[in-house]
Amino acid sequence: MSEQSFDQETTPLDVARTCAALYSRVFSRLVTRHYNHHLSDTGLRITQFSILNAIKLSPPNSINELAELLGMERTSLQRTVEKLISKGLLQSQPTGHKRSLGLALTPKGEEIYQQALARWEEAHGEFTDMVGADDWSQTVGKLRRYSSKLQSTL
Repeated sequence: MSEQSFDQETTPLDVARTCAALYSRVFSRLVTRHYNHHLSDTGLRITQFSILNAIKLSPPNSINELAELLGMERTSLQRTVEKLISKGLLQSQPTGHKRSLGLALTPKGEEIYQQALARWEEAHGEFTDMVGADDWSQTVGKLRRYSSKLQSTL
């Protein structure tokens, strides 16, 4: 509980000034628009690029494993993965673990990923110049810790 007294009512201004959900969503939307702008000529959005990147980093054994890694709802991730498969950027393949299907980039997916990576580097460079590389590095560490704490409560 906060130190706020129970007899003191929370006002709309209190919410507007302090809501973690509000500020994180506003920030997330703006950052998403910034990265999407840079990625636009590749045909990918930052969410799709992040999925391709996660698969390149560590090919998952299942959609559930990938959803957990990315902090996404499995059904939302499944829809995006299906779009990437239909675009010819991803392929599913047996993992050898029961009935699980893993994911891998196709040659076309690898080509688009490399193009998008160059645009991501531009977007990320602009972003870190804007907010300060040291500040962002510290913020990333905090966001990871906060995410871990929140994940343990869900």
